[in-house]
Amino acid sequence: MRRTFISFLIGTLVVSSSISMINIPSAYADATDNSTINEVSDSGTIKVSLENIREIMTENNLDIKILDNKLKIAQETYDDDKSAYTSKTEPKQEDYKDDNGNYDDAAYKKALDAYKSAKSDYEKSKDDLKTARDNYDKGVEDKVYAAQQAYIAYLYDLSKNTITEDTQEQNEKKEQIYKIQYDSGFISKNKYTELLQANTSANDSKSTKDTAELDRVKLCNTLGISPEEKVIFNTDITKDFQVIAKINYEDDLKHMLDNNLEIKLQNDTIDDLKDQEDDYDDKDQDDIYDYKLENENTQLTQLINNSETDFKKQYNDLMTSYNSIKSSYDVINQKQKEYEIEQTKYDYGFVSKNDVDAAKLTLDSENADFINKRNQCYLSYLKYIEMKEGY
Repeated sequence: MRRTFISFLIGTLVVSSSISMINIPSAYADATDNSTINEVSDSGTIKVSLENIREIMTENNLDIKILDNKLKIAQETYDDDKSAYTSKTEPKQEDYKDDNGNYDDAAYKKALDAYKSAKSDYEKSKDDLKTARDNYDKGVEDKVYAAQQAYIAYLYDLSKNTITEDTQEQNEKKEQIYKIQYDSGFISKNKYTELLQANTSANDSKSTKDTAELDRVKLCNTLGISPEEKVIFNTDITKDFQVIAKINYEDDLKHMLDNNLEIKLQNDTIDDLKDQEDDYDDKDQDDIYDYKLENENTQLTQLINNSETDFKKQYNDLMTSYNSIKSSYDVINQKQKEYEIEQTKYDYGFVSKNDVDAAKLTLDSENADFINKRNQCYLSYLKYIEMKEGY
């Protein structure tokens, strides 16, 4: 009796069972790997794992490259405009007198226009830089998370492909039995034809293969790499889930607030405004300064509140997913026991090999769904960690 043994770490419980795990079909041997991989090999093979998708996309994804270039342009423009503005001082009319004590209004107006223009350019480029940063951060996060989800979906495609191949093989054996039954006169021609027509496993197998290949192409395009390149996807993303059970949300929340990029940028904006306080004082615009500072601080408070809400939601989603797979694991164990009972019955001649194969397919299907949920849980954990680190 053949079984595959695994260990799955979940919470503080280490469970060892004989769950029959899904094997990746040999047709995808070049596209998958069970080792931890996160780099491009010397041979030019691109190795992809959940952990290095961000790195691959920031290097290769064209949409992200466009956002990055726009951010660089905005940064360069801001630096130039800030330098031009800070090098000037607002002109005063009394400084523009000729030797006779007359005001040179033309020179004064020209200097004032140049100062206002420099200030306007600086303020615009500062807003443009903030927009470019926001667009880049949001664009990268959205695209990376979408790619990670596509990666999980592709792995699930591979497991379902294995199941449909096994189903096709089992049904082909059944067709041989139907043929014997028909030739021996135990079933009619109509019944024989009906049984053959009911077998759609060949089409199902082709369909799942086509789906897996299409999702592989979509995933490669999302990553920014050609589907024609040699790519290896890491299929073994079983992790130590004890880290989820040990999460300290309050500590992580503080860490997230300290690292959040939008909060950092807003603090920079407030610091810039504070540096301009003397300018407002010189122009008797204390009230305007106070209102602007209050608005910026209000925006900071909103950012902190929204970031905390989003982080709490991600934490709740993660714990819901985590608790769900703990419950699902009990179901898988029960299915494993049922399969073992069928194996024992077969060993003693009480059931046929077809019954055992059917039980195995049921177990493998349940197991594939469980692995997909487990992978989704790990993806949720990665998202939580990314948010904690400020992304």
